[in-house]
Amino acid sequence: MDACTKRSTMIYVHKNYRLEVNKARGKFYVNDRLIFQGFAFKALIMFVNKCDDDNVSWQFQPQLSMRERCQFKREEKNDKEKTL
Repeated sequence: MDACTKRSTMIYVHKNYRLEVNKARGKFYVNDRLIFQGFAFKALIMFVNKCDDDNVSWQFQPQLSMRERCQFKREEKNDKEKTL
């Protein structure tokens, strides 16, 4: 997988998939066709799922695990509010 920077935009390429991330905005391309444009984390999830490669998953593991930790904390907080 190749990564390059163009100003503040990060571009990740794996086979015929491309992910462009600019701050909180992301674009996901398949065969140079725009499939998704919007929230960067959603584009990242689509990129990792479509690539279906352990090397790609490993490269983005910190972002994915951080996001999961945040969701679990939010769910625990909601569970505590329900019991009160």
